[in-house]
Amino acid sequence: MIMNIYFVRHGQTDWNIQNRLQGSSDIPLNSTGIKQAHILADKLRSTHFDYIISSPLNRALNTANIINEHRDIPLITDTSLLERSFGCLEGVKGDEYDKNLFWDYSKNYQYKDVEPIQYFFGRIHKYLDSLIKTYPEKTLLLVSHNGVNIATNCYFNGFPNDMNLLNIKLDNCSFENYDSSKIISEHKTNFER
Repeated sequence: MIMNIYFVRHGQTDWNIQNRLQGSSDIPLNSTGIKQAHILADKLRSTHFDYIISSPLNRALNTANIINEHRDIPLITDTSLLERSFGCLEGVKGDEYDKNLFWDYSKNYQYKDVEPIQYFFGRIHKYLDSLIKTYPEKTLLLVSHNGVNIATNCYFNGFPNDMNLLNIKLDNCSFENYDSSKIISEHKTNFER
């Protein structure tokens, strides 16, 4: 029983332009992000989806609603698709914190109220496990965030040999297509599954 997932990263926000860490902050799409979502909706118009499942954060949900604007696909929001929480670092510019440290899976750096990477990956991988069980033989459109994309990519494709997770990136309003029959990851997570 094969499930197909199209994973979409939300459209552009002002914080994307400013290179600010968004995390769980509810930053809306800017005018470019809205245009990007309309362009993506046109690209995906002929693709059949059984369900759209979106992060409840505005930038993702607005992207999902635009994609679904001229369609009648059941749209579900799920907090499991929330971006990794960066707590006290949200709003900080990319050159003001050590990205490599926070995205080093083996170090699992613990800092104040930032969601540890291994916990975050475990959260996403457990959710993907549940989707595969709940929606066999369905085609899902997931609309979420780049951190969730990184965890999802590792779930389906395994971790990169160099473990550099920051090279796994989706541009705003870009998508990846995953097939549940091709999961090769051993889910290197310490999260209780």
